[in-house]
Amino acid sequence: MCYGLLIILDPLDDYYALLGVDEGTDAAQLRRVWRRLALRWHPDHAGPGATAMFQKLSAAYEVLSDEVARASYDRRRGTRTGTDTAPATPVTPRRRAPGVMLARLCGSLKVLLSCGVARYAEGDIIELFLSAREAAQGGMITISMRVPVRCPACGTRDARAASCARCEGQGTVEELFSAWLAVPPEVADGAILLPSALLPGMIRRVRFRTRVRPLRHKV
Repeated sequence: MCYGLLIILDPLDDYYALLGVDEGTDAAQLRRVWRRLALRWHPDHAGPGATAMFQKLSAAYEVLSDEVARASYDRRRGTRTGTDTAPATPVTPRRRAPGVMLARLCGSLKVLLSCGVARYAEGDIIELFLSAREAAQGGMITISMRVPVRCPACGTRDARAASCARCEGQGTVEELFSAWLAVPPEVADGAILLPSALLPGMIRRVRFRTRVRPLRHKV
């Protein structure tokens, strides 16, 4: 069987300070900062000791990269961003994934497939089987897998690729990719989840689909 523990963020963490940005940082700059920090702190590069920090950074980015969640966080934090002008049409806030790792669903894709936690579906979709409790709670998932990317040495299949020692003329190589997924509370069965960031030169965008197992009632 596959087991996991829940890792919860400290509610006192300052998300702006964690990412090293100020309250006025726009979405484009925030994305650039996140990519730089992700490369620095990802456990695949920085080692297992960086896991806790990477999880905190990921949760902070998930909140600050969403307009509604960021405004709510700013109100709780006691800051103000943007203008006081109300939107012309009402906006329905999306429920955000809490800063909790659903560790039963985290790990190597090969292991998750062997445990029956994941399976390949049609096209580029991978299905993840959530318990009713996990679906109701929501949280963060990270799944590692190898994916094809454009060869960083030659970048394409042309005359340069033919003499490329890294890809041996194929124009692509396989790299380790960790897909970070945000599962909102009360996620629906069949919901599509997209990784929060992709590898540079990634050929195909991997998609995940939730499959919620119903509660089993004792007779």
